[in-house]
Amino acid sequence: MSARANAPLNDRATETETAQSNHEFDTVFHLFDSNADGRISPAEIEHALLALGEVLDPADGEALLELVAQQGELDRAGFLSWARQRPSLALGRHLRQIFTLVDSDGSGTLSSDEWPLLLSALNPNLSQELAEALIRRHDADGSGTISYGDFLSLISTEPELRISLADLQRLKKTLVHYSSAARSSRIGLVEVDCDLGAGTPGAGSGVALLREAVERQRNLRRIATDLLEEIQDQQRSPVRAIAAGDRNATPHARHIAVIAPVMDQAAALVASTRERGLFPIVLAGDHSTAAATIAGLRRAHPQDRLGVVWIDAHADIHSPYTTPSGNMHGMPLAVASGHDNHTEAINAPEAGTTALWESLKRLHGSDEPAIRLEDLIYVAVRDTEPAEDATIAAHAIPVISTEEVRRGGPEQAALRCLEHLNAVDRIYISFDVDSLDSTICKGTGTPAPGGLWAEEAVRLTRTLLRDPRVCCWEICEINPHLDTLNSIGELSLSIFSAVLEGLEARR
Repeated sequence: MSARANAPLNDRATETETAQSNHEFDTVFHLFDSNADGRISPAEIEHALLALGEVLDPADGEALLELVAQQGELDRAGFLSWARQRPSLALGRHLRQIFTLVDSDGSGTLSSDEWPLLLSALNPNLSQELAEALIRRHDADGSGTISYGDFLSLISTEPELRISLADLQRLKKTLVHYSSAARSSRIGLVEVDCDLGAGTPGAGSGVALLREAVERQRNLRRIATDLLEEIQDQQRSPVRAIAAGDRNATPHARHIAVIAPVMDQAAALVASTRERGLFPIVLAGDHSTAAATIAGLRRAHPQDRLGVVWIDAHADIHSPYTTPSGNMHGMPLAVASGHDNHTEAINAPEAGTTALWESLKRLHGSDEPAIRLEDLIYVAVRDTEPAEDATIAAHAIPVISTEEVRRGGPEQAALRCLEHLNAVDRIYISFDVDSLDSTICKGTGTPAPGGLWAEEAVRLTRTLLRDPRVCCWEICEINPHLDTLNSIGELSLSIFSAVLEGLEARR
């Protein structure tokens, strides 16, 4: 019998703990070694420390930076020797927390039901075939499960799954959101039947059109029945331009006195939907009320940073000071971001308009803007005006053109959106049907050539919804009265179907 077999149990337990600790330190070394050259430099340490926050004790960070600065670089053996002398080093604890977040049944291993979640968080583009091959490669005992040691081996040796130390907090946040998304995949269908913000009446009829189209599709009825939770007390009379006529039609924010209370009601409905743990799908008439959707999300999550993916032909970031038309469907992002754009002003709105405008900017319940312009990204925007162009340029708001979507593929466009919004806590997606090309989408008030094909929009949507931070999706500007091709219902339904299927997959 070997001397090791004769060792007391507590000694063997200590040896196991030491080996596990060394394995964790080894993994941490690979996380610091961002260029995978087997050595960590002062630049790599400084880059990691900037993003680490509470992950690493400040004293440990300073000590490591000083050591590396003295030696120029630090190899694996040198790092392990240093790490063993730092009992307060907490990075292993964070690696364990990541593993525990995925280990939902507390078994200490990841089963075939659990490890796909981990792989999706590490690399959303990983194919199922490659994922299964990686699992087989690191399933040391052939049990079909992944142990904590297997997990450490995965993230430190596989290029497809390699993360940097700076990604550690992001990964934890992502996994928390995955868990949250799984709990809140049921849908609350929010209907905002208002078309006063558009220049051409009729978009309000699109809400009923889409709901009726879902009812006619057996597969969608099944998904909707499974996912949809009815929202009580949301039945309100439609607010239509055809009935309102020109009353309250203030020239620099038309119908703002009527639209403002509609927005307040819509914001409250979106907020209560989120507070009940539901995923709001907003069926809206014109795009003006998207400002209310954003306000509702901020009411429900006041401490969270909200990102916006705006899929539209138009930038919709005019204010009463810059608008050439006065139509409020061109203003929702200016409301949400509090952006008056006085430097590009061409109008002097009357006092009543400016007072209502200021109240809308605080619709979410704070004097601070509901969103930051740095947390906005456009897709398929192509019909803009000088004041909007100035805002986009001044704030470096990314615009993913239709050509870029087509050249790199909708999936890559979606990943670029998510990468731009890497720092946000939650994401809202707003889909205006005029983002589709005018040759296939006539049933909207402001069609524009050079837009997306329906299949591109579907693939873009599906990829975006894989991110668990996506907490709300909206579709708007469906105007059946303008649909000379009788296609708007079918096109909108294909996008809506992709959303339902994507949310079903998140369960």
